[in-house]
Amino acid sequence: MKRALFLLISFFFITEFCLGQENVNCGTEVSESDKYVIQQFIRDLKENNYSKTPFDSVVPIQLHIVGYSSGSSAIDSISVLNELNDVNSYYFDAGIQFKQCGNINYVNNNEYALFEKINDETLCDTADLENVLNIYFVPRLYKISNGDTVNLCGYAYLSGVTKNRIIMKNSCATNGSTLAHEIGHYFSLYHTHSSSFGDELVNGSNCSTAGDSFCDTPADPTLSTSTVTNSCVYIGNEQDVNGDFYNPDVTNFMSYSRKSCRDFFSEQQLSQMNAYLFAYRNYLVCPLDIDSSFVNEMFDFSIYPNPGNELIYINSNQTSIGMLDLKIHDLAGKLILDISVNSAFVLSVEMYNYGIYFITLSNDANFVTKKFVKAL
Repeated sequence: MKRALFLLISFFFITEFCLGQENVNCGTEVSESDKYVIQQFIRDLKENNYSKTPFDSVVPIQLHIVGYSSGSSAIDSISVLNELNDVNSYYFDAGIQFKQCGNINYVNNNEYALFEKINDETLCDTADLENVLNIYFVPRLYKISNGDTVNLCGYAYLSGVTKNRIIMKNSCATNGSTLAHEIGHYFSLYHTHSSSFGDELVNGSNCSTAGDSFCDTPADPTLSTSTVTNSCVYIGNEQDVNGDFYNPDVTNFMSYSRKSCRDFFSEQQLSQMNAYLFAYRNYLVCPLDIDSSFVNEMFDFSIYPNPGNELIYINSNQTSIGMLDLKIHDLAGKLILDISVNSAFVLSVEMYNYGIYFITLSNDANFVTKKFVKAL
């Protein structure tokens, strides 16, 4: 058996004793490639004055529930689905909603029930559903750092298309904020106390280039249960390099505040996640045709040809309700076209740049958005 006895002892005694789980770490780390991708992405957003697209996008997810070989310690699927409902409410204003893609994948294996960060992702390499956000729920989650066992609540990957996965520890997975926190990382968000871009000043003078790069999230000295009370009041006395006292937001999902206090994304965080989905996570799609159930079958349309390079034909099944609204957004969320159309019409795309666009057709009660590719 891969795990040594001392590790088992440390998990069952030290881990569960460790500060009542409140200070168990987020294991998401920022690589140099992450920094480059996110910096370039943020620069592009600001140069193009991005604003959120006015429609919801469905992000398909595959749930993986891991237990011991006996089947014990697997998290209850109902609690996971309830947490997912809460996550959807948190991400509603980002225009993002999460839907299951296929049945839950159950894995009973002692090897992976004690999940070591990265080293045990051999499971994920074989179980991941491609181009879908895979979320794993494991009884134990940790990493080894300088010979010490560091207990984790969860971790995600900020960039790249090969690791569409989040790993969650069961005891943190349904606490109301950690899953939303890790998904925030997956959609490009840094911790509010991040120093990857440099330390943010309390006076906000460098808010757009330091810290988490948002000006609507106050500078954060790294919160903890020792500086945030049970009633969600900040009691720390840290100062920045100018001698100004911090006044951080203890409710922000991306902070290290008490997990029970976190219930808020700022407007800039919501906008960036929305943009990141369309710019960098636009490949997410359910390959099982289950995503067809996400579309209101009473309101749908077809695009032909797709990809296309000159004329495309759009036909709606709404043939008896008069004019429809048509909007086209580019990959950065910029509105390209906003017109009224009939249920069947021809659209010229000859002058469009090559790439991906999103076509939204709507009436007073419904809307459907589909991806269109302008071909060479």
